[in-house]
Amino acid sequence: MYNIIINEVQLFLNKRKHNLRLSEQYRVTSLFKNTLNEDINKRNEVLNLIKNNQWEEQNPQSFYDSLKQSKHPLMLTDYSPIELSKMKLFKLKGYNIGYALKQFDNKGYSEIVAVHNNEKDVNNIGHELMQSAINNGGCYLDHFDGFLSNLYQNMGFIEYNRDMYNPEYDPNSEFKNKYGQSDVIYRVHKNCIK
Repeated sequence: MYNIIINEVQLFLNKRKHNLRLSEQYRVTSLFKNTLNEDINKRNEVLNLIKNNQWEEQNPQSFYDSLKQSKHPLMLTDYSPIELSKMKLFKLKGYNIGYALKQFDNKGYSEIVAVHNNEKDVNNIGHELMQSAINNGGCYLDHFDGFLSNLYQNMGFIEYNRDMYNPEYDPNSEFKNKYGQSDVIYRVHKNCIK
């Protein structure tokens, strides 16, 4: 009799553990699915805002604050709000995502600068962001050789000049230690060549 009671208690506990594990699995899976769906929904919202050219009104301080949230500040030119006020700014409403266009030469060509996506849960929007910059008049850009080289080349930006890594601009070797000795590549979009 004692063994029967022990076996029944053991079965009950095993069932309970199993049900708890299933419940925990369901909660974790549910949480992950919700997070994944939220990320997909957020990305789709961002892509829609870019596609429909829905940008904040010109606000140099807001753009500056958005830009400053970068995890890679050494990759960006440190523009001040005063410098940004002389540019055409494109920052998505409600997001730390955007770019700026500044005058490149006296012919009216624009340089694409300060391109950034500082939203950790919005990924793979670089192509659409750059296409928007091109559509809004961006012709020139420069960048460090590496991750962005293929993207820009595939989007029709042609290299016209290159500066080798210069330690004079990296006196503490901070950039070199983090990213290596990357060249700076200067590009023009194929549609801007006349």
